[in-house]
Amino acid sequence: MGFKSFLVVYVSVMIVVSMIAVLGVSVLQSRNGKSETSLGTGHFSVVWKGFKPEYSDQFPDYYICINNLKDESLQMYSQLKIENYENVSLYFMINKYTEPPAGWFVGPQYFGLVAITDPIKTFTYFNINRTKPAAIPQGSLHESVELAVKAYYDSSYTQFYSQANFTANFHFIDVTATVWSKVVYDNFDDGTTQGWSYVQIHQWQYYRSWPCSITPYYNYPFKSFDLIGNYTEAYLVAAVYTYATSHEIYLDGQLCFAPDTTTGTYAWYQIAIPLPLNKATTVGLAGVSYIDDVYVVAK
Repeated sequence: MGFKSFLVVYVSVMIVVSMIAVLGVSVLQSRNGKSETSLGTGHFSVVWKGFKPEYSDQFPDYYICINNLKDESLQMYSQLKIENYENVSLYFMINKYTEPPAGWFVGPQYFGLVAITDPIKTFTYFNINRTKPAAIPQGSLHESVELAVKAYYDSSYTQFYSQANFTANFHFIDVTATVWSKVVYDNFDDGTTQGWSYVQIHQWQYYRSWPCSITPYYNYPFKSFDLIGNYTEAYLVAAVYTYATSHEIYLDGQLCFAPDTTTGTYAWYQIAIPLPLNKATTVGLAGVSYIDDVYVVAK
């Protein structure tokens, strides 16, 4: 079938894992490229938009450190922007495309009408969660969930129009696993900045681990981490006190990660990002008020 118009689904790849008493988790994701993929039986395409130094056609990836989380069920949030360029108004929903891996619940969520007179709508998919792994002896666990965005003619979602499926990749990290080489652990409890630039020590208040954290006083804080060695994967995990949509992560001066959904509150969040291998990389954390308990682990 030939269609002159396309229905485009932008997947803003961002999730926020359930908050705990003092520490929530915000998982940052790539968001700087744009690629278009026509999928399977659908009449429309799925377009990925993310932060990366260059364009990428990869499926969305999410990074979650399982340590210090309160909730046993980790709820995920994925933002989608739907642009209806077909010649008819349609109703949209999202659901699983195939059965997810063990430990996952993936349920339907109905977004409602995207009319051709108002063709651009943003939705957050949140009816998806995973039981938190108690431990990951191998240090990291990589799982994929197949999702499908479906379009219907009617509000009862009985008259099917078309669909497109995509894969969301999840990477769970356990910094306590013995397989990791702990390249860095900065907790600032010795009263120094431990090599971070543009920061000063903050004591007695707003710390993740007593008694100290660091706080920026000019520009954004940064530090270089050397990962030259025989490593196959490496991650930075850090606790940051911030509003959930305000922080950005720079690698060697390039904006690479930023959230696009929010929990709507100031709190401690735990971020997790992959780091480049076989080089020294300067990590900058912008938009944060305090930083504590920074891990760099590699294996």
